[in-house]
Amino acid sequence: MRNRIITLMAVWGLALSTFAARVETDRTWYLAGEVMRVSVETDPALTAYAELCDTQGMAAGVVMSLHEGKGSGTIELPAELHSGYYVLSVYTRDNAKVTQQLVAVVNPLRKSVDDDIEWIAGDECRVESGELRTESLEFATAVPETEGHVIRARIMNVYDGRTFKGNEITPSLSIIGKQIHYFEGKMENDSIAVFNTYGIHGKQPLVLSAVSSDGVSLPIEMISPFAVLLPKKLPHLVFHYKRSEVEARSLDMQRHQKALKEQPAVVPLDYDDNIHGTKPKLSYNLDEYRQFLTIREVLIEYVICVSKRKVNGVQKLFVSLEQLANVNSWPSLVLIDGMPVIDVERLLNYDARRIHYINIYGGQYTFGHGVYNGILSFITRSGQLTNYPTERNTQYLVYDFPE
Repeated sequence: MRNRIITLMAVWGLALSTFAARVETDRTWYLAGEVMRVSVETDPALTAYAELCDTQGMAAGVVMSLHEGKGSGTIELPAELHSGYYVLSVYTRDNAKVTQQLVAVVNPLRKSVDDDIEWIAGDECRVESGELRTESLEFATAVPETEGHVIRARIMNVYDGRTFKGNEITPSLSIIGKQIHYFEGKMENDSIAVFNTYGIHGKQPLVLSAVSSDGVSLPIEMISPFAVLLPKKLPHLVFHYKRSEVEARSLDMQRHQKALKEQPAVVPLDYDDNIHGTKPKLSYNLDEYRQFLTIREVLIEYVICVSKRKVNGVQKLFVSLEQLANVNSWPSLVLIDGMPVIDVERLLNYDARRIHYINIYGGQYTFGHGVYNGILSFITRSGQLTNYPTERNTQYLVYDFPE
């Protein structure tokens, strides 16, 4: 019914309760295309989820950070929504309870076969109260959020005729930008990876990847963070409308939609050479050096502490600093705009004129169960992987982290 980047899946246990949280919205009814502001007060938890659904699917949702059980967020209502009632469901992964309420949405600019509304002209805008009937819902158990926002992904562990066990797979989640935010996940079983993220807020581009112990890139796809609690039946919406008010709000909504289209989808995070509070041991601003055509030439001419060799038949890069012990034990983690590099040869052939900084971090780093001697970080001028396609079988998407 609607185009969605992520497959919507019900993934955790929720027991329906009307006493789980206090939920407030900023309006009694909404135009399709407007912004819905949701305030939540619930039991102590890190994150709350609010999703808007009709009987066919999820229309929109938001993930909200909570402080002492309180939080708020905004839901951008799609301009193509049909007129009628929707259900707003709010829940956390910690107390496994749901609060639900009806939300009236009207769309005066589009007619749809799914419309379930009766228009009655009057002196004010109001909706007649509808009754929401709910039933108990059960889902598979999810990972509670005790340290940060949890993201889950599904990995195709059977690939090219081979089957990989969970302990043979290294899943990773990285934020694309000029700062380094890299997370390795934990395999819940042979096909589900769990990422515990922290320090990320708002809409950010990210890349999910999964690599076997012998360098095979496996297909990976994020699992929706929302439960998608679909009502079986919704009441008929009776809308008493005042023409002038509907027209005024419609004009404001259209201006808002136009402004959204003019805004960039995401803005890359500003450059920061810190990683976990550590400055790089060596840093190269390529504006201060002669411009070469490829990264391969730059590494040969300037970055003399980097070498390459094959491990289990896969090309790897190694950082050789005096501070690194056991330099032959583990390769270095190689990133470009935060994305892990799997195909080293493609990186070496990349246009060096698009690279602004090369930062080399000494020491030993552990992400999940991956161990690396040093980090080799390439930062492009745009911070958005300019003309550098994502690796094979990885997933690139823009994700709305909790504010």
